Amino acid sequence: MRLSSSQLNDMMFTSIQNSTSGVNTALAQMGTQKKMLAASDDPLGAVQVMMLNREQSNISQFQKNITNLEKQLGLTESHIDASHNAMLRVEELVTSVLNASNSEMGGREAIASELEGLLDQLVGEANSKNPNGDYIFSGTKTDSEAVARDPETGKFVFQGNDEQRMVSVAESSNVPANQTASDLFFNGASDGSDIFNTLDSLVKDLRDPGVTGSALTSSVTNAQSNVTGVMDGMGQVLTEVGGQRASLDRISGSHEDNALMNDNLIGEVEDLDYSEAILRLNTHMAALQATQMSYTKIQNLSLFKMM
Repeated sequence: MRLSSSQLNDMMFTSIQNSTSGVNTALAQMGTQKKMLAASDDPLGAVQVMMLNREQSNISQFQKNITNLEKQLGLTESHIDASHNAMLRVEELVTSVLNASNSEMGGREAIASELEGLLDQLVGEANSKNPNGDYIFSGTKTDSEAVARDPETGKFVFQGNDEQRMVSVAESSNVPANQTASDLFFNGASDGSDIFNTLDSLVKDLRDPGVTGSALTSSVTNAQSNVTGVMDGMGQVLTEVGGQRASLDRISGSHEDNALMNDNLIGEVEDLDYSEAILRLNTHMAALQATQMSYTKIQNLSLFKMM
């Protein structure tokens, strides 16, 4: 089979183009450190990487949610713990009211004064804010104080709601970001049967010389019952929050493992094998040089030179 000059030129140009393309591809891959420069290079791999990157994005958002939630739960736990410690002192004082040494008005006033201070502390804890200025224990009504005195009745009332703000920390997994003052201090009720009004009433009874004997005993017994109920409730909430924080640690660890595995899978599809790339580069360059030399020699050949 005889080749015309035109056919021979086409073959040489095609060979040069292929080798040049191979050299350029290898250099581009080495420059980006990626073996897949375009989706067309590996359609299936491109789809896999897209799905893995989407999962990585979701994991990143979950991790951000967990970090913020951990801070919120830590702050919540701190205020509940402070409230619980205050309630321990309240329990001691309420129990001491009926001791003979405190039967005189002087002793009763000392107890009333300290209980009043603890009441103010508990109200302050219930109305705690986070760094953003939101009330922690007001449910979803974060712009309202959780606890306040009703100006008409003088009673303490819960001004928030019982709703919890749920945060997504994994696929199909949500964790509450808050606890409410209703559950912590009002025993779930806002009708006045709470620890604030109980202590307020006891302080008034202690300062009233007319409240003695069975009337004082009844006031103290009622306070003891409410104190015990609130402390038990706080203990349960503290346990719940502690469990949530432990759960977040486990979920975060799982996310870290999944993210690392996804990075490895993405690397298997995208990352360049430098040794293989250098070998291809050298191969294409050698082919290009050989083709160029052959083409030059063929171009120098002519019928006149052969005669």
